[in-house]
Amino acid sequence: MVASSRGGTTPPPAMSSASRHRSESLAPALAGLGALFVGLGLGRFAYTPLLPALVTAGWFTPGEAAGLGAANLIAYLAGAAVARPLGRAIPLPPLMRGAMLATAASLAVCGLRPGIATFYALRALAGVTGGVLMVLGPPSLLASVPAARRGRVGGIMFAGVGIGIVAASSILPVLLRAGVPAAWHGLAAAALVFALIGWRGWPPAPPPPPPHDSAAARPLRRLVLAYGVNAIPVVPHMILLSDYVARGLGAGVTAGSAAFVLYGIGAALGPLIGGWIGDRLGFRRTLDLAVIVQTAAILLPAPVQTMPAAFVSAVIVGSLTPGIPPLVLNRAAEIAGPAGAARFWRAATIAFAVGQAVGAWATASAFARIEAHPPLFVAAAAVAALSLAMLPRGAARRA
Repeated sequence: MVASSRGGTTPPPAMSSASRHRSESLAPALAGLGALFVGLGLGRFAYTPLLPALVTAGWFTPGEAAGLGAANLIAYLAGAAVARPLGRAIPLPPLMRGAMLATAASLAVCGLRPGIATFYALRALAGVTGGVLMVLGPPSLLASVPAARRGRVGGIMFAGVGIGIVAASSILPVLLRAGVPAAWHGLAAAALVFALIGWRGWPPAPPPPPPHDSAAARPLRRLVLAYGVNAIPVVPHMILLSDYVARGLGAGVTAGSAAFVLYGIGAALGPLIGGWIGDRLGFRRTLDLAVIVQTAAILLPAPVQTMPAAFVSAVIVGSLTPGIPPLVLNRAAEIAGPAGAARFWRAATIAFAVGQAVGAWATASAFARIEAHPPLFVAAAAVAALSLAMLPRGAARRA
């Protein structure tokens, strides 16, 4: 209470609308960040830098190690497919918390070096929980956030993927000095910490299914297809950019590793920047702009074969790989509202995972034949441009 000039007291000034919105948005943002850090940043992507150590230490043959990665991807698709039925059967907060804890537990048990069959089951468990967290988490949380802040909140959520990649790339070399089990247990501890960060902020349930909206159906289908196609051209950078810098440019392994670090830094920052821009320009224009910049950045190392160009490309492509998904989700909300976006997101997540699988197969097959990086970057840029042409047009409907 504040004393008035008449000797009485006046109530303290009410919290401003902007301050109240920021306060209301913080818990959902942290919940989404924690879920995607655990489910994707660690549950899926931390396996990539750990794979060579598993082979070198004699835990698995190269074929077995690759098979474990494939099992995780297939299970991720399965988790995405069953997420909405699970969301209808189980209240959202315990489902999301259980998925995060199950991921952390799977990482911890991997450190005990179980048999190959158990290892497959554990990597599959991490895939299923990652799919559930991705399909249910972001759309449910964004539906609880004021429309004017959905871009920034979505950016914070999806930054969890990039932060997980950066964290895994940074701490795994240190942990591996103590052995492969220590690396697995370190990842499990990090997953547990971020599960606690993402513990609160969950709404009771996902948004209810919306009534059929024939006007939104066609643009949403186009958005799903464009998003799935856009998953293909990012794969050459994910798989081969470090090799391009190290061997293609002759800069060595250290420079190649630096390119991957820059890719991870971009992945941590891109969703935040994209969300901030989307809240100001709208998500149709921001998504168009993002794919245009992505196309140019993917192409850049082909005509400009220098290390600075490769590093610039690494940062930009890295930033937009997790930066485009929240733009797509918010674009769906512009078209069909939050409930329509939640329904759309399962199909979009599956399309993106299938696109990445197709991209991985195409990249590996083409590189085995031509053993040259620039043609792959040119082809990938063409596919990115195709995804831009497939994006739906039309007015936004913010709700």
